[in-house]
Amino acid sequence: MTKRLSLIKSIAFATIVLSAGCGGSNPVSSNKEEKILVLPKPPAMSLIDVSAAGDLDAVKKHIAAGTDVNQLDPDEQGDKDSCLGVSAAFGHKDVVLALIEAGADIGYRNKNGSTPLHIAAFFCYPEITKTLIDKGADKNAVDNEGGTALDGVLLPWNQAKGIYDVMNSIFAPLGAPLDYDRIKSTRPEIVDILRK
Repeated sequence: MTKRLSLIKSIAFATIVLSAGCGGSNPVSSNKEEKILVLPKPPAMSLIDVSAAGDLDAVKKHIAAGTDVNQLDPDEQGDKDSCLGVSAAFGHKDVVLALIEAGADIGYRNKNGSTPLHIAAFFCYPEITKTLIDKGADKNAVDNEGGTALDGVLLPWNQAKGIYDVMNSIFAPLGAPLDYDRIKSTRPEIVDILRK
């Protein structure tokens, strides 16, 4: 995104220089107004927050404003997830796709070594899991414990439920309690997706 922003600034600068000329008068007059590229202002809420909220319009405004789509959660106590990882955790497939199309790093690893694919698979979002794989996510990437995305959903339910309970203690106060029935019933589908 930094290269894109730099390119946009260069284009804007070139437009200003070319429209100003070299100090002489322009013998060819034009009644058309010269347009200068001005990036829109990003929304007041951070990209990480609107990604978590699933606010696609705000995400698109951030992208148009040149906000770094690889922005990380600033919470020092958190996992340092990216916007893509956060939107995958909350199941916001349209936000995930918008971030990927804007150049988000699908291979980014958070503090635990988990990629967005690990996250989407663990929280059992089939469409997001498929999208990440279709866009090049590495199914064999391992987290800091040596586990792949597949390993996370192969964990027996009675063992995995404790992890989901911990995650639910974080998600529920944010108004996004985990749907245990959906997760439990979707785990076999995620396994199939990851084994293909």
